[in-house]
Amino acid sequence: MIAGSDGERKGDGPAGGEGAESKAFKELSLILLSLRQGDFSARMDKVLVYAQSAARSRDARARDNFIRFACLNLDAALMQALESLVFRPRLASKSDEQKRALALQKSFDGLEHPEKALLEHYVSSSDPLNKYIVAGPWGHQYLKKRGIEAQDLQAFDIQLCELLGCKDTVAGRIVLAYAGLSHLLDKLKDGPD
Repeated sequence: MIAGSDGERKGDGPAGGEGAESKAFKELSLILLSLRQGDFSARMDKVLVYAQSAARSRDARARDNFIRFACLNLDAALMQALESLVFRPRLASKSDEQKRALALQKSFDGLEHPEKALLEHYVSSSDPLNKYIVAGPWGHQYLKKRGIEAQDLQAFDIQLCELLGCKDTVAGRIVLAYAGLSHLLDKLKDGPD
């Protein structure tokens, strides 16, 4: 595990803030270390390094920047994982994909629970491009734009991995850990003060 900062020793730092931050970082680092495998090692290492820098930082602006970079790398790892898990039809062009995504977005925009609708659409559709769009990177990005709650996003990821039969793969474990890791990175924003 990455070495802790001096501020993590008992008795250092203000009461409450440091302990909560340390706990969030320790939890985060344990999860990240378990995901450092294969093609995802470099991304997980970057998330860990930025998270550690955020946990150590006493400057709010610097801490926010470290967390932003950690989130960018975590998002990139998720996109990489989804790309490896969901079949993308080779004959579909980027233009076809964009048109279909726009049409699907219009149908999902008015729904109260788009995460459930995306999963239902994946199961009921026989079109490989539709399946790729809703279960791949676009589906996840769409749910984030809609502001889906973390627990609903996590439930979506669990059901998606069950549908794809990938929960025991490295990529599947990254998808399953994504919502929890995002939540722990948010906890680091409070910092030690």
